[in-house]
Amino acid sequence: MSNNRIWGSFRPAAAVVGAVALMIAVACGQPSASEPATVELTPPPPAVNTVAQATEPTAAATADQPTANPPDAAAQPDASQTRQQEQVAPVAELSVQQIVAAHDAVMSDLYDATVPSVVGLRVLKNIIVGGNMPPGMPNDFFSRAAGSGFVWDDAGHIVTNRHVVVEAERIIVMFSDGVQADAELVGDDPDSDLAVIRIMDDSVRPPPIAVGDSDDIQPGQLAVAIGDPFSRGFSMTSGIISAVGRTINPTDSNFSVPRVVQHDAATNPGNSGGPLLNREGEVIGINTQIISETGAFSGVGLAIPINLAKLVVPALIDDGHYEYPYIGIRGATVRPDIAVAMDMPAETRGALVIAVGSDTAASRGGLRASDQLTVINGAEVPVGGDIIIAINGTPIQGMDDVIAYVVEHTQPGDTVEFTVLRDGEEAPVTITMGKRPG
Repeated sequence: MSNNRIWGSFRPAAAVVGAVALMIAVACGQPSASEPATVELTPPPPAVNTVAQATEPTAAATADQPTANPPDAAAQPDASQTRQQEQVAPVAELSVQQIVAAHDAVMSDLYDATVPSVVGLRVLKNIIVGGNMPPGMPNDFFSRAAGSGFVWDDAGHIVTNRHVVVEAERIIVMFSDGVQADAELVGDDPDSDLAVIRIMDDSVRPPPIAVGDSDDIQPGQLAVAIGDPFSRGFSMTSGIISAVGRTINPTDSNFSVPRVVQHDAATNPGNSGGPLLNREGEVIGINTQIISETGAFSGVGLAIPINLAKLVVPALIDDGHYEYPYIGIRGATVRPDIAVAMDMPAETRGALVIAVGSDTAASRGGLRASDQLTVINGAEVPVGGDIIIAINGTPIQGMDDVIAYVVEHTQPGDTVEFTVLRDGEEAPVTITMGKRPG
């Protein structure tokens, strides 16, 4: 396949950005539907510098991962500052139809710019059938799986979910322009449900998609999912970020994934591994699960945060696996009733150490586990252990914060300072991080 393809770019005009920003003003009781729908805009004072810009996804990337930052990042404002500084460009008047059309243009441009870097996956997996088979019948069959993914770098690496490609006999990558290519598994990580595959045909090298910052998102912001649901071809759905900071457990792991993004952009079987984008076309998450009683989308989609992928994916490319730090504890978030049961103020917050594994970083560092049981609302609850209230000076509000800090900010072998409440008094505990068991 030739590389002489024209890839889209996302360039909403100033009037488009301004138009979308005005949608709230129109909805809050400006012209009624029966009146001529125009909105008068007052230009900002001359001293204010008006800005209307959108970040364009870039094809520039290192061998490890792409970046959405300008070359001289230190001299540039970060993404959140840029968005806060965006203002409406001076426009004489704008009709409601123009505002709606501007929204349509932004979404269409986003799709055109990003879909060349999104892929559909067709996966063949071998199934071994046990028991006695009739004479002449094989005892191995193939199952078919499907999913989505996105281009990570210029070397043809693609990020997807591990559960889509694990144990694959063959992986076929489908592009939006109809091109197909075989891929091989490079590395996978069960604890994040992430995997990296590589396109084997060196002539097929679409541009990598831009990545964003999953720490820089808030509920209410636009969320866009692009993928290949039900293997019916590429499609885009949109919604909002519903919540941040969720925790999930992948199917093949005993460990939790922190900082998971919840959204309501419709995702269904086949969307797994595809990108969740912000309004600037940057990947902020990798769609991995839905919560549903029927198997179809019910309004709750869950995506692995892109910042976790930034840690895991380069290691999968280089080594085929990722080494997580490990404390070796089981814990729970301190609720007011637990705090009161431990003779502490009800507003006490932190992570209660319920159990400490033998010969772990926690046991060697001296963390103490719960040694008592009390009855709260008719149920036995462990109490009496250390309560982690800070790690390296960062406040800890609950067990999810412990998981997130350890995964995001430490490596095996690091020396970490825990601050705990022990018998009602603060105490320092120094721990040298271990490696998470396989």
